[in-house]
Amino acid sequence: MKAIISAACAAVLLLSGCETTNSAQNSVTFKTDKYGKVSSVTLAKPSGSEAMDASLKRGVLARFHTIVPRPLPNRTYIQPLVLVTPTTLEDYMHGDPNKTN
Repeated sequence: MKAIISAACAAVLLLSGCETTNSAQNSVTFKTDKYGKVSSVTLAKPSGSEAMDASLKRGVLARFHTIVPRPLPNRTYIQPLVLVTPTTLEDYMHGDPNKTN
């Protein structure tokens, strides 16, 4: 148990100076039907993971009515997004091939 805690502490110490998040620019497009209800939600840059994209769409859809309380019928709304994801240990271990030491 002490070895596991020591290894975890060492990993935290080593990674503490590293960048802890990655961010990406993206946007989401909302289209409304003739009644003003959201009929489609589309990401400009899908992540490649259907589960992650579906989760993101649910999240932005939940906030849509906060941003646009009364959507107009037959309209297109575009919301810019900045996606921030934590850096994983795998990202750190693989490193950035474009970066030089």
